Amino acid sequence: MFRSAKSQDIDVIHQLIISEAAQGRFDPRLAEETHQAGLRKNLNTIRKRGRRLDEDVEAQLLVWETVSGEMAGCLINSAILPGMGNELWMVAVLPDLRGTGEGSRMQDKALAFLHPRVDVFSRCAAEAQVLYQMNLRRGFLPLDVTENGVRVMKLPKMGASLAGQDAAQQELGPFIEMPLD
Repeated sequence: MFRSAKSQDIDVIHQLIISEAAQGRFDPRLAEETHQAGLRKNLNTIRKRGRRLDEDVEAQLLVWETVSGEMAGCLINSAILPGMGNELWMVAVLPDLRGTGEGSRMQDKALAFLHPRVDVFSRCAAEAQVLYQMNLRRGFLPLDVTENGVRVMKLPKMGASLAGQDAAQQELGPFIEMPLD
């Protein structure tokens, strides 16, 4: 189940993202001490104001809970441009719950709401093989690779044709917030 992140969740989410960045699953700079305070500020701004500081776009900081109500991970649903596009910007599962299916359940729940309505984008660091494979199994198409090796992927909305899916021809629909359980 998704719920909005609370102030008491920020420490756990912050440490989870730093740990994931140190392993190459997110931008490795987030693991550097010089960027950690900015990450915390960004997470708090998303939680309080629904906006990312680094890009000045709408975003939701969501916590994924197990059926017993314990935090299992987090997901940031972010616009790509102000008011436009949906990207599963950061998706992470707590280390103790990896391999239990919680990450798949979290991604499935997000896509069940977003995917029929909008194109969904995802960026995967070169080292993020698990997320990349999960995305491919769910129908995401590789669009581009940045100069840093980040793979940009897209899950076209229902009814979209596969023609014109290259990075240069993307049209973004309005940003859609995910509902909370």
